[in-house]
Amino acid sequence: MSLPEEMYQCQMVNCGYIFNPDKGDRKGKVKKGVQFKELPDDWRCPVCGASKNAFRPLAGPGSVHAENTSKAGKTETEGAASGMKKYRCDICGYVYDPAEGDETAGIAAGTSFEDLPDDWECPVCGAGKDDFSEV
Repeated sequence: MSLPEEMYQCQMVNCGYIFNPDKGDRKGKVKKGVQFKELPDDWRCPVCGASKNAFRPLAGPGSVHAENTSKAGKTETEGAASGMKKYRCDICGYVYDPAEGDETAGIAAGTSFEDLPDDWECPVCGAGKDDFSEV
């Protein structure tokens, strides 16, 4: 039986598909026993079609739970001191956090949303900056 750290859940709004290595993905012709990290880069969520970037582990480092726990330790003044606001993609729900940047696009941590290049796109669904709203 797979551990929660080995199972990944799609974070797209209204999806929530869980990739379980014990089951594989019949639609994507992925055999049982294949780990999420071993999936091909072009693999897509069988429910909504999202890329691997839209998935997070159910537990452990990188999981939603781990992120919420680490954010709970920050004080309100720490967040306010940065002066940079987060923006959510209206299409898929991805949140751009200036404190993290966008590693996949080469955007350094500390880059405000306003300072992103005009042609920057959501790393999950490819939406443009005009499809983001302040959180």
